[in-house]
Amino acid sequence: MNNINKLVLAIGFALTTFPTLAAGFQCKDHVALGVPGQSSQLLCREGYAAGYNYDTKVSDWVSYRMTAASAQGQVPRKDAFAEDKEVPVQYRATLADYKGSGFDRGHQAPAADMRTSATTMKQSFLLTNMTPQLPALNQGAWRILEEKTRQWAIAYENIQVITGPIFTNSDGAIGNGVTVPHAYYMVVMDVANQEAIAFILPQENVSASRLADYIVTVDAVEEQTGLDFFTALPDEPEEAMESQLMTMWDNYSPQR
Repeated sequence: MNNINKLVLAIGFALTTFPTLAAGFQCKDHVALGVPGQSSQLLCREGYAAGYNYDTKVSDWVSYRMTAASAQGQVPRKDAFAEDKEVPVQYRATLADYKGSGFDRGHQAPAADMRTSATTMKQSFLLTNMTPQLPALNQGAWRILEEKTRQWAIAYENIQVITGPIFTNSDGAIGNGVTVPHAYYMVVMDVANQEAIAFILPQENVSASRLADYIVTVDAVEEQTGLDFFTALPDEPEEAMESQLMTMWDNYSPQR
């Protein structure tokens, strides 16, 4: 067997044996700190990675690296919600599922964070990047939290953002089985300083002025979701970071 064939076999074995390594090859920086959990289908986009769940028809997590440059992208928003054709048809969320439901198609990786290219903008509107979200939350406190995340990206220059639903007490489903979360989480890590902040917001009209009241530890998010964040880090600094309420909120507070 020649050296090239040996190399191909070695890479194939590594990708088959170690799912996190495989994801790292496919999804680049978006899961460089670890895949949060093994979902039904891993979706690698230019601007984010997602772990899509066939049972809920919602992604368990969406993860992306945001820099100061990407946070200030100039590509204009273009609303073009679409089914994700990478997902088998029987497991897809559809536009009809949301129609007349009373819920917004709430972005997990927001369009405003995906303004670096026409491709990142277009992919942000795939329904695998959406959850059923009450309009008051989607257009209110959650939007303000997304704005603050971009402030952190500009301030710290390199952050990891992970968002997703919490289904512990699901509020039922819309359409053909798209599950409605009872809450949402967001985890933001300052990569250089290895500090992280996390939020859990209930599915209700949260006051944007009270966002600081919803700060939790990363450990608390893991307990409610069953996910495991930042597994690529050494255990000791990972555990220390995830168990503490960090001070990122004290800097760059939203001007509201």
